[in-house]
Amino acid sequence: MQTLMHSMRPLLLTCVIAGLAACSDDGEPAAPQHTPPVPVAHQADHELEWLKQTDGLLPEQWLASREAGHELDRFDGRVSDMHAVLQVAAMRFRDHPRMIANRAVQLETMLREKNIEERAPRLIVTLSQVPGKQRYVESFASLTQQYYNLRTSGLSRGEATDALRRQVAPGQ
Repeated sequence: MQTLMHSMRPLLLTCVIAGLAACSDDGEPAAPQHTPPVPVAHQADHELEWLKQTDGLLPEQWLASREAGHELDRFDGRVSDMHAVLQVAAMRFRDHPRMIANRAVQLETMLREKNIEERAPRLIVTLSQVPGKQRYVESFASLTQQYYNLRTSGLSRGEATDALRRQVAPGQ
């Protein structure tokens, strides 16, 4: 019996180590069963909630596609228009276009949760006008938080924008 146990030790070890392979009743490892891969649901690019550096999608293409409700080719005129909007915002703030796009979508979501409907591209345009043609000393993210606080306190888009402009250029 001890010889039998000794001879089965490598087989038992193999079964334990493999963990996934089962042993059949005759002491031989059972053939591994192949299960077909489970298909992973692919989220369309325009449905992404956040644009990561690794997504390989231009922020202007992502925003324009979100607005259109479907994927747009990067050479579509709406993508070019969105590129121009993001470039203006990037010149006025310390943030890159990808971060501006992400923050604008985040703000859109936060406002929607408070039953305030404003789309991300419009938010970028509106907030880019706050500092005028000068460079804003704070980040776009900082301005989005201030705008959110003003809008959720009951101010309209225009009132909130005016209040932010007064903060940028007090006494004017």
